[in-house]
Amino acid sequence: MTVQQTEKKSALRSINTQSKRTSQFQNAHAIRDFTFTIDEPQKLGGSNEALTPMEYITGSLNGCFMIVVEMVAKEKGLTIEKLEAASSGDIDHRGLFGTADVSPHFQTVTLEVDVTFAEEEIDEENFIQLVQKRCPAYNLFKDADVKIEVIWKIN
Repeated sequence: MTVQQTEKKSALRSINTQSKRTSQFQNAHAIRDFTFTIDEPQKLGGSNEALTPMEYITGSLNGCFMIVVEMVAKEKGLTIEKLEAASSGDIDHRGLFGTADVSPHFQTVTLEVDVTFAEEEIDEENFIQLVQKRCPAYNLFKDADVKIEVIWKIN
């Protein structure tokens, strides 16, 4: 298949999730052959047995970004020796609790990416641009007008 054919043919994919309440402020989810639980801390009425929804979102951002880094590196013939990511996000909980007219989602997110390549020549600016353009999770934040900063450390 040529590049032109791939660009014209849609590659839409559906992601299906089944969810059910398991206890107060806790729910279980099934996607494909995998399951996970979402919970809230005890101080918010949960049992603190699993991550919160927003914690899963920051972890998903890290994971998605790292996978796209690997994809772009592979396409460019680069060998990754180390790849790590850390993220943090700031949320004004008054939006969630309905006590102020502020957005209930992240206001700002900082993502730190630390990647070490084998001794290969790399166009860092192009690499960064490709990863940030193609990462679905990163672009969800951008499209939601969340101020997202990516701090790259490339060795």
